[in-house]
Amino acid sequence: MSTTFDKLVSHIDQPGIDSDPEQDIIKLKPDITHEEALAVQLAVKRRRVAAGDRIIGHQASFTSAGIRKMFPDAPRPMIGTLLSSLARADGDEVALDCDAAFIESELAVVLASDLEGPELTHTEVLRAIDGFLPAIEVAPLRPGVLEQRYSFAHMIAVQKAAGGYIVFGSRITSARGIDARLEACLVSIDGEARAAAAGFEAMGSPLQVISAMAAGLHKIGEKLHAGQILMTGSLAPPQRITPQNRFAQLDFATLGSVSVRLREPVAGDD
Repeated sequence: MSTTFDKLVSHIDQPGIDSDPEQDIIKLKPDITHEEALAVQLAVKRRRVAAGDRIIGHQASFTSAGIRKMFPDAPRPMIGTLLSSLARADGDEVALDCDAAFIESELAVVLASDLEGPELTHTEVLRAIDGFLPAIEVAPLRPGVLEQRYSFAHMIAVQKAAGGYIVFGSRITSARGIDARLEACLVSIDGEARAAAAGFEAMGSPLQVISAMAAGLHKIGEKLHAGQILMTGSLAPPQRITPQNRFAQLDFATLGSVSVRLREPVAGDD
């Protein structure tokens, strides 16, 4: 490779890299593959771990039919790596450091055992699950994303680069007896019901998403680890919010609820 791997990692590991299309990774390596971009992403996260952060799991994006219509050529799923610094507890308050963001409604999974391999069955995935829990992603709207001004390789490399939050529900529900495809949810903003969906929206089943995530990581010699939290993609269409919004809640039929309080940033925020 004419451009070294470490140079690509250092390029992605800089402030604002997810907000400037002129810094797209393909400008350094035009032929970079999606697998190489994922390896870069993980290397960046491991730098953060070396600095004191912690990898707590992974997230899938572009899993629902609605998002696929907006980005028909996106990898399915696009895999991101979750750091502890992004995680918040049910009911926490977070600052919106951008003009607009999206609330994404997700069914998250806690793993009881490792998952590895290119073609895991739903039965194998289910055996590895400790339980389900509701989760919200507060995802900043970065310049150029909706206009599709970034390559997918760049979007993979910068997944969960900075900004935004992941909010987890307080209760883990056993996977036994629950058909994740049928698990319904309702998204509300400031008390107004905005959207509803079911687990089927995530590639037909959240279990299929996890199988696909394991396959994607397997291609670069990685796996899903016991204890990790896996987010399987927004079920309902992402709901746009502004700094004027103050509260978002996600209610599942049997998995319970999760909420987040919203505010504008003030001096002293990180």
